[in-house]
Order: sequence, then C-alpha cells, then structure tokens
Amino acid sequence: MFQGWRLKLREVQEAADQGQLDEACRLLLHSDLREYLPGRRLGARVAAAMADRGQRRAVQGDLVAGWQDLRAARSLAGETGAVLDAEQEILALALGEAESCLEQGDAARAISLLQTLEQLQAPTESLRWLKEVARGLEAARHLAQRGKFAEAVSQAEAAAAVRPKLAYVQHKVQEYRARIEPFRQLVEALHRAVAEQQWSAAVKLADQALELAPENRLAASVRQQAWAQVGTKLVESRVGAGAARAAAQAVAGPTSRENGRPPAGGVSLADPPRGRRLLLWVDGVGGYLMCLGEDLVLGQAAPDTAVDIPIQADISRRHARISRRGEGYVLEAWHTTRVNGVTVRQPTLLSDGDEIHLSHAVHLRFRQPHALSASARLDFLSHHRTQPKADAIVLMAECCVLGPKWKNHIVCRDWQNDVVVYRRGDELMCRALGSIEIDGRAHEGHGPVEPNAHISGSDFSLTLEELA
Repeated sequence: MFQGWRLKLREVQEAADQGQLDEACRLLLHSDLREYLPGRRLGARVAAAMADRGQRRAVQGDLVAGWQDLRAARSLAGETGAVLDAEQEILALALGEAESCLEQGDAARAISLLQTLEQLQAPTESLRWLKEVARGLEAARHLAQRGKFAEAVSQAEAAAAVRPKLAYVQHKVQEYRARIEPFRQLVEALHRAVAEQQWSAAVKLADQALELAPENRLAASVRQQAWAQVGTKLVESRVGAGAARAAAQAVAGPTSRENGRPPAGGVSLADPPRGRRLLLWVDGVGGYLMCLGEDLVLGQAAPDTAVDIPIQADISRRHARISRRGEGYVLEAWHTTRVNGVTVRQPTLLSDGDEIHLSHAVHLRFRQPHALSASARLDFLSHHRTQPKADAIVLMAECCVLGPKWKNHIVCRDWQNDVVVYRRGDELMCRALGSIEIDGRAHEGHGPVEPNAHISGSDFSLTLEELA
C-alpha cells in the first residue's frame, strides 16, 4: 500500500517537472495523495504553477483558459496567496481592457468581455458597475445613431450617475447634448426643402443630417427620394464644363495631371481587383472575404465596377482605399468618409477599434487584434455585406489566425486550439496542432493549401474558395 502511494506521488512529480500541469492536476484530484503532507505540498506547487500559467494565458488574450487554470489551482490548494494574487491580476487585466473599450467608444465589446467574466463567475464589484456604464453608453450610441439625441443624453447621464468621475462618460453626455439643436434645425430645414421640392438642397441637408445621425430613417429616405428626382443633373451641376469627363473623374479619383499619379491608384472602373482574394467559410462561424493585396479599394458592388471589397450599399463605385504600409494601415478617401466621426480629408493611419463610415450608409470597425501579426479585419457594424456575401473582411498580411482567443483574427469559440493560414512565398499553408486533412489528404501539423481547398481537423472544418 505504501509503495503504491509513493509511485503515485512520483508520477505526479514527473508530470509537473515536464510541464504537464493538466495531467499532474488530474492525478492529484483523482487520488488520495492530498491526504498526506507530501501530497499537499506537491498540490500547492502544481497549483502555483497553474495560477501562473492562467495569468500568462489571460495576458495573451485567452481569458477563459486563464480562468479555468485558476479554478483548477483553487481546487488543488484552496485560496493560497499565489491563487489570490493571480485572480486579482487576471481580473485587473480583464476589467482594464473593458474600461479601455469604453474609453474608445466600443461599449459593445466591453459588454461582451464583461459577460464572459460573469459566465466565469468572477467575484468583483467593479464588474457590476462597469457593465451598467457599458450598457448605458451602448444604448445612448444606438439612440444617437438614429438622431434621438435627447434620449441619448438621458442614457449617457444614467451611465454617468453610476460613476460620476468617469471623463469619457461625461464627454459623451456633452457630445450628445451639443448635437440636439443642430440636428433639430437640420430636420426642420429638411422638411421645408421636401415641401418646396427643393431637391438639390434636400440632398445636401440629408447628407449633413446623416453625418450627425447615420441611421436616421428620415434623412436616409429623403436623400434617396431627392436623388431619384435630381440624380445625374446634380452631379453635372457640380462639375460645370466638361461634365461627362469630370463626372467620371469624380468617381475614379484625381487624375495624374492633378497630383502626379494615375486615377485612383491607376485602375479604371473596368479593371479587376489587384490582389488575390478568397472566400473563407468556417463551419458554425461564418463567411469571410480574405484579401491578400496591399492596396485594397472599397466601393459599391455594381455590375460594371470591379473593386477589391465590393459592398452592397449606397456608396460610390470607388469610394476609398485601404493600404498596408509595414505594420500599419492607411485609409485614403475619395468620397465622403469619416473615421470616429471625423471627416477624412487626407491619408489617415488607422488604429485598432477605429470606426469607419463610408458615406451615410456603411459602418465598419477596423480591428488589428493580434499583437504579433500585421493582418487586420473589417467588421460590419451596419447591416451591409460584401458581394459575394461575407460577414467580415480579413486584410491578410503574413497570416490569419483562427481559434478561441478573443484576440484572434477570426474568433471560433468552440474550437480547442488555434488554426493558422499563412503565406509561404506565393502559396498558402495551413498549420494546426495534431493532424489535419486538406482535400482528403492527411498532414501532420501543416500542409499546402490549393485553390478551393477544404481543411478539417478534430474540431474544425473550413473551406477556401478562390475568387476571380
């Protein structure tokens, strides 16, 4: 009996020494070793190692796995100093990230993170009030998007009452309050213009109203009605002499005579997209347009217009361009475009979390979530989609990381591990833990991806379709 006890202890010791913490934890929890002093000491050591690993996982963006490590550590050794310290560090990290999202105006992301903490049963008072603030700000944002600024002020003031000294909440209260009267005047002028059938004025007023409230139904409806009345005439009245030539330039961008470069990056409306594009279908997750080029043109998905990112929306045929420059991305607007509410008039460096409005319709969020990758993602915040339909756009630099971590390029919550699609010269490769199948062929860990390939593993399945 004594010899068996010593063998179990040695087995746990070896697993811990080799870094197999999950196995060491399993052996300790499913044995009577902790009834003895050496077993309790070894349990405390494994618990401290798991608490440390949980803290590192949370720092790397995997909050769920980090908290699970913390629970396992607590079940082994109770609320030791190492466990409590790691718990406080993980909570401080997650709550700090949530508050940073609120400061950047991304209340929806903050709410998602706080809900994850709730599901993990994280014990903290800060979680409760942060969630109240986040919900108030998100409700205020939705109201403001529709032009209901007085109601938005009320929601933002309710959020401010939870924690009166939060500067970013007070800033939102002031912002929404300052828009009440200008928007009211715009709406009144808009009604007058429609009543008097002054359609050119109505278009301008509707555009101004949509700058303040991009989802205002009245302004959007009037703008559509006004354009139906004036249409091409309005464009021609703006360009004056040489209307046909100038109107084409207004769509395609400045000419080389104006700024020393070809129109809109040297591509005409009929030219095909310049970079390789694929449609990535992830089972149980969604569809993603993967763009491998460095210069990507965004525009309307019209039959006679070929752009890198065609969007089904009321925007210009060639509306803007996003270019990858080293580790960063630069937005160049050819038609009405705003970043975080500010109209873009010159090339603008994008930051993670920036909100982009193309005209009054399309609302996108720029994400560059993975600290070790230059790849980025464009998420739709409005109801619009690309053609062919995709839920988001991946701007792929060297790789695209899919998996359960919230900082991955594509979050697949039900997966156990990451899957990486990456470049190797001119070809694409796929890497994952364990064996994978690519078009029915087994590969150990990694393998080449051909056009229109299907890739699967123990808990994932995805397809890459080449686009013309």
